[in-house]
Amino acid sequence: MTTTFRLESISVRTVAGDVAYAFPSSLTVLAGSVGVGKSTLFELVKHALGGGALLAEVARASVLEVSVDIKIGSERLLLTRSIDSETSAVVRVRDLKEQIDLEDHYTDKREPSLSSLLLASMGIPDDMRAASKASNSTKQGARISFADIFRYMYVSQADINKEIAGSGDTWYTPKRKAVFELLFGLTNPSILDLQSSIAKLRGEHENAQREHAVVLQFLADSGAQSRFEAEANQIDAQASIRDSTIELHGLREAIRPVIDRETRTLRDLLGEAEKSLAQAANVRTLLEQQRADFADERAHVIQDIARLERMLIAGERLAQIEFAVCPRCMQSLKAREAPPELCRLCMQDDPLVSTQPSDRSSYELTHLKEQVVELETQVSTLSLELESADEMLLHRSRLVEDLSKAIQDRTENRITPQLQAYTDATTRLASAEGRSRELEQVLKFWDRAGDLEARAADLGAELTDLRKELDLRGAALAERRREVFAELDDEFAENVWSIGVPGVRSARIDREHYLPVLNDQALKDFSPVGGVRTATQVAYWVTVLNVALRRRDTLFPGFLLIDSPRTSLNDNDELSAALYRRLVTAADAANGRVQLIIGDNELPATYRRDYAQIDFDYRHPTIATIPHPGREAVRPITGESFA
Repeated sequence: MTTTFRLESISVRTVAGDVAYAFPSSLTVLAGSVGVGKSTLFELVKHALGGGALLAEVARASVLEVSVDIKIGSERLLLTRSIDSETSAVVRVRDLKEQIDLEDHYTDKREPSLSSLLLASMGIPDDMRAASKASNSTKQGARISFADIFRYMYVSQADINKEIAGSGDTWYTPKRKAVFELLFGLTNPSILDLQSSIAKLRGEHENAQREHAVVLQFLADSGAQSRFEAEANQIDAQASIRDSTIELHGLREAIRPVIDRETRTLRDLLGEAEKSLAQAANVRTLLEQQRADFADERAHVIQDIARLERMLIAGERLAQIEFAVCPRCMQSLKAREAPPELCRLCMQDDPLVSTQPSDRSSYELTHLKEQVVELETQVSTLSLELESADEMLLHRSRLVEDLSKAIQDRTENRITPQLQAYTDATTRLASAEGRSRELEQVLKFWDRAGDLEARAADLGAELTDLRKELDLRGAALAERRREVFAELDDEFAENVWSIGVPGVRSARIDREHYLPVLNDQALKDFSPVGGVRTATQVAYWVTVLNVALRRRDTLFPGFLLIDSPRTSLNDNDELSAALYRRLVTAADAANGRVQLIIGDNELPATYRRDYAQIDFDYRHPTIATIPHPGREAVRPITGESFA
């Protein structure tokens, strides 16, 4: 049977109050002029269900949040979502059957996902992927979400005369077709999983083949040997390594006895002699530094003696000078009388009356001369010690030289030939090991090539098995596929004839793309835009609904939201009336198992008003709490909506 989906009511909270509408009837028509807010109300329904809505600027500025009361499967849920972009990813959920609040769900990548909740309520797994069926596809495909299901439940004003369920986007084709097949039971989760696994495996298989080819090309470009030659040469290299190792071991054993006790004793003596030589060199350096320090000090004292002697001589000479004038005020002193023991200038005792040096000067000069003698004695002593140190250093140097020569004489004739043989063997060993490492790298590349070849073969075999399994499962559904499309063709042709789509001689549903074909032409080629497309869309949606309701073994939701089917029909009242007759007939035939909600500018004069109708105008718009700016200020909603 078809999946239950019913919009019981919608409540819109605005800055000026709340607005609510209930939809108790199987067919509800929202009628009103362009710009009264019908499309905005439909887009708010889409927004509350987790989709991306196209809303007028006044709605975005004035609407705070929207709530929808829905029946979905066996559940009854109240979903509330904010309009604010910062908080709109959070949807509050209330279980109306149990009267409890569930945890918040999310419309972005966070968990729990609103899409998963709605899919689970419809009995549809939330982990299915829609992989392309193209033989060269290597992508797993995008996950199927509730937004993809909703494309088969909502025909927006922007799409009514352009495309069907996103058919205008080629990138979306695999998912659109997968959803159609899923809803009509032409596929199932296991088949979709197989298709996704095959696409992923095909990509891995191609990557393995590509990597294998790259490794082989690298080996060819680098002039590498074949695997057989590399393995043979590796065996030879390993044998050479073993032979060289054995030879080196023998040489070590031959050299070891040469290092006898006397040689070890000589080496010990050489070590002690070298240590003594180093100590002697240190002593000589210290003595030389001390002698230089004493010589410097002696030179300083001699300079002090010379300075003192010069001072004494200068004093004696100055004592003979008589000042004729005062050096400060320049007054003459010749007429000034002073006793012989006083200075004529300062009238103080004259220390220079005697021309002999003072006792202090004599003492200082004598003391300095004694220091000179003492320092000369120290320098002489250190010079003698330096001579002894030089002799000791020379002796230690000769001892080291003699011991080194003795060791060399003792070992040269006995060890040198073995050392040369040891060097040659070491060179051969290093060469063999280097060659072995090179061959190991070549063999690793051959191993890599072999692994990639084996993996490509395994992936190819696994891919073949999955394709066979997919063919078997597809064959099991082949009869159902023929039945479903036969019913779709008959129903679609009848609806097209009943509506009276102009210029149509034949009508069917394409087996590959699941879209209308008129006069053996795709709809986009038969009629680019306009009323014919709109009429064909209505016929198509009535067809899929009627077939799903009649078969009772599909997942197709018994719900359809259509916005402005008369938009492109202009004044064609006859075609408009025919469209509504088919819609009313579909609602009648469903016997309460389907819900149709239609928004339109005006209804045909012959429309039977047995179903609910809500009328709007500019004084009474759909969001009645927000004053309408008037017909002149209307800006129609344009652009594409994305789920």
